[in-house]
Amino acid sequence: MNDESSQRESTGSAAYNLAQAHGARPLSVDGYHQTVELCGRVACGWLFRYRIICSLDIPAHDQESFAGAVGCLVADDGEIRDLSGPMFMDMLHMLA
Repeated sequence: MNDESSQRESTGSAAYNLAQAHGARPLSVDGYHQTVELCGRVACGWLFRYRIICSLDIPAHDQESFAGAVGCLVADDGEIRDLSGPMFMDMLHMLA
């Protein structure tokens, strides 16, 4: 692995840790929690998608729905910004 890809991987790991600390948590409804999933690198940082996980044994069509930010951007300087659906989709189209 060359120095650039090694640095990018470690920077990606640091961004993932920041995103996890920012967005992974239990939700206000019992049996649901939010996780973060790496989408990839964009020009200004790392893009993450929020995923809602239901740990209850109920059919998908009976599960709760949630509104809010669909993901976040962890900028190269460590700043974290939640993204609305349209903002997230714009960033998703810019994956490096």
